[in-house]
Amino acid sequence: MTGESREIIYENKHESVNYFIKRKRTMGRSPRTLNEYSRTLKNFFHNTFPEKEPSEITVHDIEEYLFQLDQRELSQNTKRRYLESLSSFYSYTMKRPRFEDVTGNPAAVVLEEIPQLYRDRPDCATWSNGCRIIHEITDPRDKAIATILLKTGCRIREALEIKRDDLMLEDGFIRLQERKGGKQTVVPIDDEVTKAIRRYEIVRPPVDEDYLFLSVRHNRVGPTRIQESIKKAAVAVDIMDEGETRFHKKFTPHTYRTVFTTLMRNEGMKPHILKYIRGDSKQETMDIYTRVDRDEARREYLHCIKPTI
Repeated sequence: MTGESREIIYENKHESVNYFIKRKRTMGRSPRTLNEYSRTLKNFFHNTFPEKEPSEITVHDIEEYLFQLDQRELSQNTKRRYLESLSSFYSYTMKRPRFEDVTGNPAAVVLEEIPQLYRDRPDCATWSNGCRIIHEITDPRDKAIATILLKTGCRIREALEIKRDDLMLEDGFIRLQERKGGKQTVVPIDDEVTKAIRRYEIVRPPVDEDYLFLSVRHNRVGPTRIQESIKKAAVAVDIMDEGETRFHKKFTPHTYRTVFTTLMRNEGMKPHILKYIRGDSKQETMDIYTRVDRDEARREYLHCIKPTI
């Protein structure tokens, strides 16, 4: 699915679904989340159960839907994600008086019986390997992006969405605006990240474009290019084999998130600061009341981060 198609919000034949999507948008949900909600709900109500109103859906219907997903050989976590979208819709509508005909959440009943699977940490996800890959990358743009991934633990999409106005290099921060869940955070960086960005800025095309990292066509660079660059470097330094597909044996941009998180935990970073820097969308209730001061986060960060050499 392309970046553009991930931002489409699908209309639904049920007014309650469209209302739910509209309200979630005003609550700050990201375009990607709204796309997933609307796409799943349209598939469910238009294709799977076109003759039923939302209030008529039963637990048996949800189980039948789950069976159909299973027939498509989808992963367990993917099936959970679809049910989570349905459960969010029912949880919202059953609490609003205008949808008084919706009195239960059949998706939640089935969802609670499907455990989430957590994959093992990749064998190659070590700080040493992450650094070796960065040193092998010669393109200043790709090297800067990989350095940001290694030293902030952000997602590849978040790094590629960085704009020039998001740079606060003199103060030692970068603003990440497109975080999961529609949030934005200002995360600390060290001198190596600053130097990598400065080196790239020397060769950056002199065009009037807000995005920091540009393709040869002078628009925002796509994730595929960075994935290929990191893969090529990982193969070159014998961290992974060419054509490797096994999760625990391949190094991808997302592997840097694991590398960063592991280092910070091993170095004793406070959990609420680590969650803040990582941009986790799901936090425990107590974290809502824990304000993170960016200067405190940077002091903690500089105490824990390591150089790449």
